[in-house]
Amino acid sequence: MGTRRAARQRSERGATVVEFALLMPVLFLLLFGIIQYGLYFWAMQGGSDIARNAARMAAVGDPATCAAYRTAVAADIQGLTGSGSTATVRRSYATALPSQVQVGDVVTVTVQFDSFDLQLPILPFVDDGEVNATAEARVEFVPRQPEACP
Repeated sequence: MGTRRAARQRSERGATVVEFALLMPVLFLLLFGIIQYGLYFWAMQGGSDIARNAARMAAVGDPATCAAYRTAVAADIQGLTGSGSTATVRRSYATALPSQVQVGDVVTVTVQFDSFDLQLPILPFVDDGEVNATAEARVEFVPRQPEACP
């Protein structure tokens, strides 16, 4: 009678190991998927903040040159994702020509960059990890006419 109980316990131990081996890949995929989407939504929130900050900079005319403006915004993106060099920054004004910008006009800033990707082969990623954020602001100060920054 004692040998039957011992045999049953050994077979149950093996079943536990098999169940564990079958469930762990699914649980790891779920865990890393949650981490991946958390990083993406963190980058989305950071991108919105960067776009608002960039619109505020453009609204007060700091900096007026397109190259300096893009460098400043790319530095913010670099701080968020570590890859500011691949970012796209567009600044446009409601007036037809940037040389005619006046106080009261509207500036629109669009920021586009790639968020951090864990490269999970099975898990699809939202928009391939690309973050797009747009913000508008009213021009408050024009120290000198800004350049177009398409």
